[in-house]
Amino acid sequence: MKKIYITIACLIGLLSGCNDEFMERYPLDQISDENFWKTEQDLELYCNSFYSTYITGFGSGWGTSTVSPYGYNEAIAYGDVISDNGAPQTYSKVAADQYNGHISGGSGSGGWNWSNIRDLNYFLDNYQRGDVATEVRNVYAGEIYFFKAWDYFKKVKTFGDVPWLTHVVQTNSPELLAPRTPREEVMDSVIYILDKAISYLPEKGAEKTDRLNKDMALHLKSRICLYEGTYRKYHSELGLDGTEFLKEAAAASEQLMDGRYSLYSTGDIDNDYNDFFATYSYDGNPEVILWKEYAADLNLGVAFSRYYAQNLRHQHGATRSLVDEYLCVDGQPISESDLFLGKSSIQTEMQNRDPRLSQTIANFGTYNLQAGVQGANNAPLPNIPGLSGNKCPTGYRVAKWFLNDPADWDRVTNGMQAAIVFRYAETLLNYAEAKYELGELNQTVLDETINLIRARVNMPPLVMGAISADPIMESNYATYCSYMPEPVLREIRRERRVELAFESFRWDDLMRWKAGRFLEIPVEGIKFVQEQFPGVEIGKDVFLSEEGYILPYFETLPNGRAFDEEKQYLFPIPIEDLVLNPNLDQNPGWESN
Repeated sequence: MKKIYITIACLIGLLSGCNDEFMERYPLDQISDENFWKTEQDLELYCNSFYSTYITGFGSGWGTSTVSPYGYNEAIAYGDVISDNGAPQTYSKVAADQYNGHISGGSGSGGWNWSNIRDLNYFLDNYQRGDVATEVRNVYAGEIYFFKAWDYFKKVKTFGDVPWLTHVVQTNSPELLAPRTPREEVMDSVIYILDKAISYLPEKGAEKTDRLNKDMALHLKSRICLYEGTYRKYHSELGLDGTEFLKEAAAASEQLMDGRYSLYSTGDIDNDYNDFFATYSYDGNPEVILWKEYAADLNLGVAFSRYYAQNLRHQHGATRSLVDEYLCVDGQPISESDLFLGKSSIQTEMQNRDPRLSQTIANFGTYNLQAGVQGANNAPLPNIPGLSGNKCPTGYRVAKWFLNDPADWDRVTNGMQAAIVFRYAETLLNYAEAKYELGELNQTVLDETINLIRARVNMPPLVMGAISADPIMESNYATYCSYMPEPVLREIRRERRVELAFESFRWDDLMRWKAGRFLEIPVEGIKFVQEQFPGVEIGKDVFLSEEGYILPYFETLPNGRAFDEEKQYLFPIPIEDLVLNPNLDQNPGWESN
């Protein structure tokens, strides 16, 4: 299986009574009939609804749903707007240490929601009731374990310790008034059920059409274990050893590195990277492990391509912090390379750089919208403040995911741009980082991972023992982080940031590396050149740094973003839930908020 359709059926009638946010609501009582769970079709029907719940892609319909508690639209492309990669027109309260959703959201809000876990456990409590062959029903159990592991991973990232629930919680269940389960126990349980999913799910190619396979679970394990292993290492205050998780991350990644997958490339280094993210189908694509396909003919699509092209959602732009990390074509950082031409304009600074820069960030006059199409005034110049249209507050208009097809824009909520969910480049990056953290990195590992990714865009390889200094990155680590990574780890992290930009990884990476204060790096945009924007007035429409870079939050956030290391690596539990269960304790730093 290479795709997940948005067309998978949902238990609409059966689930109609299942929108209560509280854990104690008995789940799916409309289907508690003794005649259910008897056939494979029953098991498949029950599992179907979880595909659209967890494999969101670009969302569906108008694509306006937001990820709680982070507050960005759920489309994969928008996750970085709360990180140091991106800047939305209206600044993110999460990134500015102004989040207070736990006060206003009520019980079950802010990600502290257990309805999906309840529904997953309901399956696990009942799926063995029917006369279905063990090997058949275990496939569907594998799907449920996959989704449960993914759900709990998200909850641990958000809250740390969370209740581990193995069965459906009833109104009189003691779990309702139990304290949170320690993170160590929860994550051990997550890997246990994920290993069960891996053992139960079919091999790639043996699964039913549009259903999960073993490789997808292996990739999820690679992601989860790298996160947990590095989180434990850099958050030493937890007193937890992450070594076993790092070993599992490397092992899961290595199982996918046996030749079944490769990086997408046609040899066109100036277009392949951007083209990879702008398509209707990933059938046959050797890099994609899991993707979501849309179907306009069935009235099932999403408005993503239309509003992304118009830069309507978040009205965001990339940051100078991200742009400065792209190497020059000689493999040297901009502070060290003779090929870097300076920052006098966006046109100048994008010359002689890693080809992924100009395929991720639109230079003036590139990735244009066709004349006459709504939103066409967003290009060739970005709509910085002072111009009409949907704003690009930094001037660095994001080109990654831009599908240049007005036909798809005109489909609006039936747009069909396909969404990558898991891809092989992440697998390689996970493996390289895990091997470094285990003390097992060598040139062979770099050549099998980082250097394959660089080779796609004809960038020089990373060579151990021959890594240049980077004063910009080193200064940022010295100022905003409590440790200085070794040069090779710094470069692995750079490669991850560049390759995975605007794929919703950066926030998680900063959190697990204990580098949250990178959010405090001043948010800057392009070098403002008055001749390019004759109608824009400095000091009224735009505000500039001493170096002449656009400052998008000069008026709205004059003191810049803030990150409180005592609390912001985790989110708070809603106050109402603390009242309902007095045995729950609030996360550190949020007690008085």
